[in-house]
This record gives sequence, C-alpha cells and structure tokens, in this order.
Amino acid sequence: MIELSTLRAAGLVVGLITIAFALVRRRSLRNGDVILFLIAGGVLITVSLTGLVNGVLAYFAFDEGSGQRILGATVFATAALYFIALRALLENGRLSRRVAGLIEGIAWNDFRNAELAERFAGKAAVVIPAYNEAEGIGAVVDRIPETVCGLETAILIIDDGSRDQTGSAAQAHGASVAHHAINRGQGAALRTGYRLMSYARAAVVVTLDADGQHLPEEMEGLVRPVLEGQVDVAHGSRILGHAERGELSREIGSVVFNRLISVLAGQPLTDCSNGYRVIRADVLPELAFRQEQFHSSEFLLEAIKGGFRVRELPVTVISRSHGTTKKPASLRYGLGFANAIVRTWLRAGKLAPRSVDPPPPVVLAAAESGAED
Repeated sequence: MIELSTLRAAGLVVGLITIAFALVRRRSLRNGDVILFLIAGGVLITVSLTGLVNGVLAYFAFDEGSGQRILGATVFATAALYFIALRALLENGRLSRRVAGLIEGIAWNDFRNAELAERFAGKAAVVIPAYNEAEGIGAVVDRIPETVCGLETAILIIDDGSRDQTGSAAQAHGASVAHHAINRGQGAALRTGYRLMSYARAAVVVTLDADGQHLPEEMEGLVRPVLEGQVDVAHGSRILGHAERGELSREIGSVVFNRLISVLAGQPLTDCSNGYRVIRADVLPELAFRQEQFHSSEFLLEAIKGGFRVRELPVTVISRSHGTTKKPASLRYGLGFANAIVRTWLRAGKLAPRSVDPPPPVVLAAAESGAED
C-alpha cells in the first residue's frame, strides 16, 4: 500500500483539479492547451501514487544522500519551467502578430471604404507616422510642397493610436488620415502606410517625421534620383548634411550602430536611424517589415540585402518644433535598436542579392511634362 504523505496528497489533488479544468474548459481552450493540461495533471497523479520520481532521478545518477535528489528535482523543474516560458513567448509572439494584423487590417479597410486610394495613384505619397502630435502636425503638413520634381504630392498621416486630436488636426490641414486603434510604434505605422500606398499604386513614397525635425524643402533632393532611376531608395543622412547636436549618449550610440550596420549591410552607411527617405512604391511588396518601433535599421538592411540600390543623400535634421520625444530612454533605446539590427540581419542576411530593373525613365518625363502644362 502506498503511503499517501501530505505532499503526495497535495499533488494528487492538484493533478485531479488540472485534469478537471481541462475537461470542463475544453471548448474554450485550444487543443494544444487541453493536451498540455491533461499531461500535467496525469504526471502529477502518477508521481503522487507511484515511486516514478525516484526511479527517474536514479536513472540520471541523482542518488540518495548529499542532497542529490533535491538537486535532480531542481534540474528537472528548471527544464520544465524553461519549456513553459518558451511556449509562453511563442504564444505571445503569435498573439502580437494577430493583434498587429487586426489593427493594420482595420486601417486598410477604412482606407479602402473611404475611397482614398485614388488620391495617391501615380503621385509622390508623403507618409508621416504620428503619435500625439496635434500641436505641430498642421505646420508639418502645410510645409509639404504641392509638387516635387514635377510630380504631384499627396499626404497620408498614420495616426498611431494618438490620445489627442492628431488625426483631426491633420485632416483640417488637408491631409488624408489612417488610424491605428492603439499605439503600436513608428515601425508598425510605417508598415501600414507602405501597405496602403502599395495598394493605391503611388509612384514613390516619401517618409518623414511628424515632429518638424525634417525639412520638407529638401524633399526634391531625395525624390529626384529615385524618379530618374538612379536608385531604388534615397535615404537621408544628417551626417552628410547637417544636424543640431543631441544627447552625448545618443551621439555615441549612432556612431557605434552606423559602423555595425555598415559591416552587416556590406556598404558604408552614415545615418541608420534617420526616417527621412524616398522609395519606389513598386519595391515595397518585396520587403518584409516586422519591427514595431525601430524601423530605420530594418528598412536599410531589408532593402540592401534584397538587392535594391540604396544611396544616402545629405539632409538637415533640426530640433523638434514642439512637445517631447517619444523615444525611450537611452539604454532601452540602444538595446532595442541593437535587437532590431541583429534580428533583421539574421532574417534578411539569408536573402540572395538580385538584379532589380530600374523604373522606366518615362516616370520622370511624364511628371516634368505635367509640370510644364
């Protein structure tokens, strides 16, 4: 007869409760979760009613005495917790992707139902991610030129879950607005913008910040080489141009990350954190963006490793015109930026460079012809 100690009795009760929970909630739980609960309950009952644990520990040379059994139990418990934590991380990632897809899908559906796509067809689409920028977004929109290199511009603000009147302020100044129900980050906002502009068949997509740090007056210098077919991506660089001095920690971090990403990309890059860029819209479906926040480095690595022609051009970056930065503290920002670089390189680094046909020169010719009319 098995001696049912207090510990074994407790294990037996917990095992039975676990199995009962799985059976009662089987319709609301996923199949994998039901199986996991049943296995866990079964193991608890088996351990409580038999000497299975002693046999397993002895098999792995955790003999009785000198705390060997306790050490063995700790090792197996740690391994079990590791697999549970790993499963939780995978599940969290899956849920995060589903939430992101839902939010972006709602924005895309609203954009389509509002019939906004025709406003951007064949134009230079200016996509601006914005979060709580109601105070200054109107001034940024007003400074966007009506035409650039003879090509008409159209403005799309991605209101990334703002808690103020960012969207309304942008619309009051003539911009189209796509909304995220909750804040997801600059990378997620730009991902939505890229998807919408690809759907709308824009000619090129220009991205810049909503805080007034980028000068719309310099847009032509980035757009022209893309329209002329010299490059697929024109990426702004404050190092080649001009920038007001920022925090010392961020200045040092920029130097380190620029050198790192230059090595990984296989070409020199001077400003991997700049969000002022121009890209051919037909290139966007070829790129995979997954970063919610640290998008600039991901963009550069994806484009370069995908075989697209990327060139840095000088731009000016000034202090934000209003409010405070939305970026996290320096340490957290640095860790997040490094994580984005490494993860993107591990993913995009496996892509074989491919030959990309330049756009037909008629794109720029048509634009200039329209300007003369």
